[in-house]
Order: sequence, then C-alpha cells, then structure tokens
Amino acid sequence: MTASRNESEQPSGRSETTKKTYETFGYPPSAPNANSLPGANANTAGGRPPQYATLADAFKTVRLEHLKEVHKKPCARESFLTGIGAGFVVGGARAVLGVPVFVACSWAVATFSFTSFGMYEYCQRKRKIEKSNVKKMQEALEESKKKKMAEQVKNREEARKARERAREKAEGSASGSWAFWRKSG
Repeated sequence: MTASRNESEQPSGRSETTKKTYETFGYPPSAPNANSLPGANANTAGGRPPQYATLADAFKTVRLEHLKEVHKKPCARESFLTGIGAGFVVGGARAVLGVPVFVACSWAVATFSFTSFGMYEYCQRKRKIEKSNVKKMQEALEESKKKKMAEQVKNREEARKARERAREKAEGSASGSWAFWRKSG
C-alpha cells in the first residue's frame, strides 16, 4: 500500500463497495464487558455489588471459646509444642552467642511461627494420607466381603444342586427297580 491512502478506502483496507454494514453506519458504541456491568459480578437478577470482607470482620468471627479449645484441634498441640521447642532452642542459642536480647527474641518468635506452621501443615498432610489409606482399606474389606459372600452363595448353590442330583439319582434308581416289576406284572 502506498504512503497516501485512497480516500475511498476505509481504515480496514476495504473499498466503498465491500464495506460491512456497521462500517457504513458507524461502529457500534463500545459497550463495556458484560461481566463488568454493575451487578453482573454479584446477583445478576437483582444486582448489588459484592461486599468485601475486612480485617475487622475477620476479628469479629473469632470467639474466646475457640481460643480456649485450640489445643483440642487435630495437629495443633503437636505443632505448638514443636514450635515452642524450636523457638526456645534458636532464641537461646542466639542469646548465648551474644546477640542482643531483642534480636534473639525476634529469632525465637520467627522460629516458633514458621516451625509451628510447617509442622501443622505436615501433620495435616499426614492425616489426609492416613484417611485416604483407611478409606482404601475399607473399600478393599468391603470388596473382599462381597467376594466371600458371592463365593458362599455359589458354594451353597453347588451343594444344593449336588443334593438334588443325588436325590434324583436315588429316586431314579429306586423307581427303576420298581419299573421292572411294573412292566412284568
């Protein structure tokens, strides 16, 4: 295309004869994305903007009863004890090495926090794996019970059929011996 444009050409490179309808009458007004319209991200029928949680809302959900029973939660006790021990060792070692007390305490608190968090996550992962293993074992036990029950039913059925054949054979041989006398009599 040359540096100067032909006046009959549109910015899209089309001539007057091949223009699209919306190019002839003008481009439609650019509407915002439908998901960005007011209310589109909340209840689209009634449409109120979502309310975001604040830190104050989070603190309102914490109850004193929850804090009194935190040691009863799974993995919490072990993670706190491990964190306390690790924090004591690291903080004490830093203090013995001559670091100022405030810095040693900061190290102790940081070690407690990271160790407790890590131990809690490790314990939760172990519990999840243990639960899945227990579930697999329960499924395997149920499967073996089903197989055992099916085998017992099969054995009972075979025993019943064997008894029927033995009875029919006994009746057949008994009636066979009488059949001789019936024919000749």
